[in-house]
Amino acid sequence: MKRYVCALAFVFVFVLFPQLNAAAYQETKPATPATTVTGTYKYVLNKLEVLELPNHKVRISFAGYYPNDRKKVETRNVGAFDETVPLKGRIAKVKIQFGDEPCLVTISFRGNKAIVEQGGSLMGCGFGFNVEPDGTYTKVSSKPPELPPVQK
Repeated sequence: MKRYVCALAFVFVFVLFPQLNAAAYQETKPATPATTVTGTYKYVLNKLEVLELPNHKVRISFAGYYPNDRKKVETRNVGAFDETVPLKGRIAKVKIQFGDEPCLVTISFRGNKAIVEQGGSLMGCGFGFNVEPDGTYTKVSSKPPELPPVQK
């Protein structure tokens, strides 16, 4: 009889009990914070600084460069914009106009990447020679960028 009680206790403690309380033994994953597009993204020499704002808006500061190594003097052609635009889903569209036709820059945020595509007139962007925003930018920091106050 003692063997039967011991065997029954063994089955209960080592077989049934852990299955009944399986949730207590499982590791719980910490809640992931809501993904944000805020941060700094880089592609070659270009940089995007992004700050997500209330009301589904985002402030995007772009700095683009094109190296120019002529006559043993390194110079850089530059282009930049700093705009606040609506964020629809995870897509931001920036319209810049420095001429008759606008330059359209679309930024799609996907995980730790920002895919930037320029459309419309490149001349309308007002960037320096060969400076283009196109590319797949990688997020190098999730820290909110320290952007200067907006000039009105």
